[in-house]
Amino acid sequence: MAPTATSASRSLETIASPYRLDLPQATPEAFQSVLEALTDRFLAQAEQELGEFIDARLALGAASGAEDERSRGEYAVELLTFGILREEYAHLAGQTPPALRERMRQLWAIRRDEPDQKATADAERAQIFQSLLQAPLQDFIQPCQDPILVDWLEATGEFGQEALRMRHWLDGVGVFWSAEEFRVATWNLARWFESAAHQDLSEWTQGVEAFRTRALAQLQPREDLFLITRHERLYHLNMVGAEAMNRGFRPGFLQRPRKVVLVPGCMRSRDDRACMALRRGTDISCAHCDRTCNVSRLTELGEEKGFKVYVVPHASSFTAWLERWKEDGQTALVAAACPLHLVPGGYEMRALGLQAQCVFLRYSGCKRHWDPNGTPTEIDTDRLLELLSQT
Repeated sequence: MAPTATSASRSLETIASPYRLDLPQATPEAFQSVLEALTDRFLAQAEQELGEFIDARLALGAASGAEDERSRGEYAVELLTFGILREEYAHLAGQTPPALRERMRQLWAIRRDEPDQKATADAERAQIFQSLLQAPLQDFIQPCQDPILVDWLEATGEFGQEALRMRHWLDGVGVFWSAEEFRVATWNLARWFESAAHQDLSEWTQGVEAFRTRALAQLQPREDLFLITRHERLYHLNMVGAEAMNRGFRPGFLQRPRKVVLVPGCMRSRDDRACMALRRGTDISCAHCDRTCNVSRLTELGEEKGFKVYVVPHASSFTAWLERWKEDGQTALVAAACPLHLVPGGYEMRALGLQAQCVFLRYSGCKRHWDPNGTPTEIDTDRLLELLSQT
């Protein structure tokens, strides 16, 4: 019998975290400084190369009234996302049969809407993902057209928020630009970014390729295969994207007086069974059962500085937790997560009208995806307090 996604995840050997922001020679403070400078350069490059596309997107949004206006930086990140994801997955999407793409979509819907069938759906998704990544790319297969790419990304269930934003840009094809103009422009931006980001950020992401290579070599059926095998450029995309989105969200964040910090379950020193956290509906708060726990320490800091701390056990709980705050116009959020989860989470929060900032975990250590033994993660509290300040 084939291993399930859960059992397979435990068989991946523990290796260094794909990224680390707490390196002795490259501190979180140095990382933030480099990230801010790179984001400045990226936004200037995007304006130079694709400013007219952003102008057209703003006009299209204003005419349709479909959503509130976003910052130009957020639209620039969307364009970069299109270019990066096309480079990463267009060939794979192009050789995925339409029937298999549709089956992936069905399985994702089952996983999302039928909790009692989630394990079965994930086991089949794991097998499909393994088969897709095992199949050698055919030289004669051309990269698929953008609508098929977006449909494929959505069908995997791993890029739902990104696909939703990319669909908005497809609305402009044939109206403001041709498909070829859009492809070339976003491809050029992605190429510029990949080189610049590797030069500036690779010191903190030097573990990505080793982790990715190991996962691809073992290639066991896991429903998170498209997460743990992501290329370094996708980490960099999300790092810069998170910084650009923080800037776009900042004015609204400062206007809301109450602050809540959302942290992942991997920050806890104990697992779900041993953790004595208090549960009230979707709210999970620390009971200080272990004073050395990073969540306990952060909760104590919150009591001192005037912010609340809640735990979300896994990213799949994020949507339900956000609904809790959708109608609360007085509360702003800070979300802590690995880079790969921050930009999709930002898209979701923006769509719900929430005001937020994000802070990076210093390294990835959750048992489900990155470390079979589980290593409690942590955040840079100085950076958190900086984000919480009213300046």
